[in-house]
Amino acid sequence: MSILVTLPEDVISEILLRLPVKSLQRFKCVSKSWNARIIDPRFMLKRFISSNNHELLLISHVKPAKRQLLSLISSETLDIKNKHFQLSFPSSNEENRSFAHILGPCNGIFCVFDAKDGAISLWNPANRQLKNLPKSHVKPPLDAYTFDLCVGFGFDDERNEYKVLAFKHMCLPSSSTIAHAELYTLSTNKWKEVDVGEEFQPTGNLPCSSSNPSVDGISSWFEIDNHVEKVIFSFNMKNEVFTKTQLPQYNGIPSKRVHGCLASLKNSLAFIHDFPLGGVSKSFDVWVLGEYGVRKSWMKQLTIGPVLGVAAPLGFWKNGELLLEHAERNLVSYNPVTQDMKDLQARGFVYILQVLPYKESLVCLQEAEEEINHNRDVIPFSVFECEEENILQIPSSSNSLNSENNSSAV
Repeated sequence: MSILVTLPEDVISEILLRLPVKSLQRFKCVSKSWNARIIDPRFMLKRFISSNNHELLLISHVKPAKRQLLSLISSETLDIKNKHFQLSFPSSNEENRSFAHILGPCNGIFCVFDAKDGAISLWNPANRQLKNLPKSHVKPPLDAYTFDLCVGFGFDDERNEYKVLAFKHMCLPSSSTIAHAELYTLSTNKWKEVDVGEEFQPTGNLPCSSSNPSVDGISSWFEIDNHVEKVIFSFNMKNEVFTKTQLPQYNGIPSKRVHGCLASLKNSLAFIHDFPLGGVSKSFDVWVLGEYGVRKSWMKQLTIGPVLGVAAPLGFWKNGELLLEHAERNLVSYNPVTQDMKDLQARGFVYILQVLPYKESLVCLQEAEEEINHNRDVIPFSVFECEEENILQIPSSSNSLNSENNSSAV
């Protein structure tokens, strides 16, 4: 300690910037000055940007007895780390509930939500902090009820704000549908209503999607427009404005029959088109959007395939590698440059829900005691660390549970 005290301040800062989150959490107790330095938002952001510890994947998957777990995998060793988290749901009926959806991360923060109960939380795996968002007191349209919920999560870097969008499909007594949107801001811990407008009214249920990515503060998801067309709705967390974008054209194929997922690729919104070629073979077109709201700005980057035995695309990882779920329920990565496919050795998953690249962060979500006391209507939602001795063993009942839950995953 005496050696560190004699070092220049800028040298101490450089040393601290290179340390893992777990060590920095302990070093906040060294002195008031160190604590102030480590919790400084500028230091947190600088460390997050300069850190090279971004080679992790957070895997949301289902174990036997319909337990949803979150596991961390390291890209350097391709081993499941000794970190597994189990979700505790607010639903009173465990058998009929849907699985939680994971959004993000934004600066190392994930958004976890259960569409059936409307429970939404923010979670930092690095410091184990979880913040349950309060119920909204914004009044919805009279006598309307929510039948579908889409959640967006993003970071407004202009105001240094984390924001959560709740985009609700609501049914009126007349049986017509209407969209109702509310926006949560972390710094105020409050919800407010956001004007949706006639152009963004829903005309059907939410299409199934494994990912609602946020790119540069813009959250995107699939919707059905005019009852027949699958489109992309986007919400900009900075100017709080909606945008609608049509999918790329596919030689007259109706957009509702176009399958795939949205992803973030090199700070741009990407669409991975998934189409079967017959048997167990599939190909994937990777499109990147140049400008939100402009269909002609889609540019096809590459076509991958044919690939044998692949169930679905899951997103992108380091160096633009494509993450895929294999038919045998293991994870594989595909390098579009070398055309090499690598087994990530992450087995034992009855059903993979999502795979998200992850980078540790110092961002604090801890609530003050007085804030907790004034928020008794917070929906209970918890994530706790657990141990999984058999995480790498493939259960024999994988196929049956996959088909059973394929329609219920949000």
